[in-house]
Amino acid sequence: MRENKYFEAFGKPFPVSDVSWRLQYVDKTKMEGFAVPYLDARAISDRLDNVVGQFGWKDSYTAWHSFADDNKPINSQLCTIYIYDEELKEWVGKNDGAENTDVEPVKGGLSDAFKRAAVKWNIGRYLYGFEPVWVKAEQRGKNYVIAKAEQSKLDNEYISTVARITGEKLSGKPRETPTAIPPETPKNTAPTSQKTDTPVYEVKQVKVQNGASGESSALLLSLGGKDYKAFLRGKDERLKAGAKIKNLEVEKKQNSYGTYNMINNYEMAA
Repeated sequence: MRENKYFEAFGKPFPVSDVSWRLQYVDKTKMEGFAVPYLDARAISDRLDNVVGQFGWKDSYTAWHSFADDNKPINSQLCTIYIYDEELKEWVGKNDGAENTDVEPVKGGLSDAFKRAAVKWNIGRYLYGFEPVWVKAEQRGKNYVIAKAEQSKLDNEYISTVARITGEKLSGKPRETPTAIPPETPKNTAPTSQKTDTPVYEVKQVKVQNGASGESSALLLSLGGKDYKAFLRGKDERLKAGAKIKNLEVEKKQNSYGTYNMINNYEMAA
């Protein structure tokens, strides 16, 4: 395989809609912090499909190393992304690893390892040239997230930085704000003359998980006879089987195994 055979195609900047941002640092007093961009596994998989075809690449995972943090074992995963070289008639692989995460620990570790291995193939490597962006933050339970009002600012920052680093001009539009699940009103809910009642979800099951970044909670919620699975960073002692919550703000997340719902905010219902 020629050294730069796929280098340019893999390294092209992603559309603004494929890029997410997370807080790297937060000042809890000022409720502000530094935001950095990242790609999800879906966008990376799409790039591989588009450049070498669905059957031109594959990924494999092996257990890497384990260490203890505050007497808690932390495992890690090693991902290798292989590209098939038609000239050599063989698979060529590049790998990297990551520790398990706080949301679905093993799956999160696999997803992070996949992203890091992709950087070895020049996918998303240009993001390392970005400077952190100072943004307003919001508290979500025990965690802090980027304020929703900052999305347009971050989109514009991404477009301008890509132009500066690569010379490419991108276009994009602001992303939609997180919405509650499900977006529609249950069929068995009677309509009102002026407004729709706030949906109230019943907690059917709570499973607290431990990951590299701390605790997270896997929730099974029920509304209108349907069940929904969602995740919450940290744990809330009030969330037990039979508890009711409302005004959910839920964001769709993606990893190499598919989509999942991350709860950013909620209120306990009386």
